[in-house]
Amino acid sequence: HTMFSNRTKSIINIQYIEGTGRYSDYSVAIRAPVGPPSHLPDPERILNFDVEKKKHVIFEIARERIKSKAQYTKSGRKPWTQITVTLPVKPGTTDEEDQAVVWALMRESCPEVEDDGNGDLTWTIWNNDGFLKWLNIDTKSTKPVNKYVHPVMYETGARKGTLLQNKLKKAKKNGNFYEVQRLETQLEEYESAQASKATASPSGNDYHWSCYDQCNVTYKKKQTRKSVNELQLIVKIRTCYLGCGDPKENNGYLGGGGSVNDLDPKSEYYQMRKKFGY
Repeated sequence: HTMFSNRTKSIINIQYIEGTGRYSDYSVAIRAPVGPPSHLPDPERILNFDVEKKKHVIFEIARERIKSKAQYTKSGRKPWTQITVTLPVKPGTTDEEDQAVVWALMRESCPEVEDDGNGDLTWTIWNNDGFLKWLNIDTKSTKPVNKYVHPVMYETGARKGTLLQNKLKKAKKNGNFYEVQRLETQLEEYESAQASKATASPSGNDYHWSCYDQCNVTYKKKQTRKSVNELQLIVKIRTCYLGCGDPKENNGYLGGGGSVNDLDPKSEYYQMRKKFGY
């Protein structure tokens, strides 16, 4: 099913994920990317890093962070993961030169840029293809094994531990002694139960994947690292569960997923889905 979103000015494709009772959605942006303001200086003379290499670093750091932190459940929640990107700059740059440096990394990335009026900028990049395009990853020629995040944590029970830790932190902050004791007991019991579970390398249906759903990149005018000639960007990435399958067993593809394009064209499952059109 296809519909148009006024909020994102994009075409949204809705697809049923077989056997899950859920639907996946991904957008195809139709607006042209926003370029830097004309009054900013040419970044080429002030850049102190290689833009292509920096994008590759962002891609790799994001993947590793998502693999170790994001927790996916059957409810279909889309967890957010945050990383901080550092951009080296030359000594004594002005605010406009700093913005030009940031735009060198962000130009032609997305059609949505928000200015809060105080000089803080936020770029919003939608869907998996939009995120990969920003980082110069060729989505058509790259196999899923190289463009998606895997393995990720899915229905591991780790989510419960995170919730207990957050509640415990809040109880300590509020000085609720009895609540602290109760939560500490629950957390100890949970950690003991988790430790008793056998840990094995993921394979087959236990090997899970996720893809990029939304990315917000924020540049704050007030930079805390400017004294050491560095600019910082806050990158928040929302991801969604994609499917499962060991890439070693599926020629670098998923064993089962929401899109037929993520399956091995040589597999029986791919041939069956193509034959019956789902």
